[in-house]
Amino acid sequence: MTSVTVHLHTILQRITPEGPQRLLTLEVPQDSSMEDLLEMLEIQLPPDALLLAVNGRIAHLKYQLAEGDQVRIMPAMSGGNDY
Repeated sequence: MTSVTVHLHTILQRITPEGPQRLLTLEVPQDSSMEDLLEMLEIQLPPDALLLAVNGRIAHLKYQLAEGDQVRIMPAMSGGNDY
């Protein structure tokens, strides 16, 4: 197993009786990818609507998670207004 820390941003936070859960420490099977992690977390947004970062760098779905990775998952924002 591999231990990773996951930061869930804004609408992806888990609502629990104790309040919003933003930070998770998870044990994932070795050789797990970001795609596997999204499935484990049951994230409902499509991958192209998410910004994925690992250890401060943008990550792709096939990124292989490693021990101690710091993962951030946040909804992607559009580029802004078209004037």
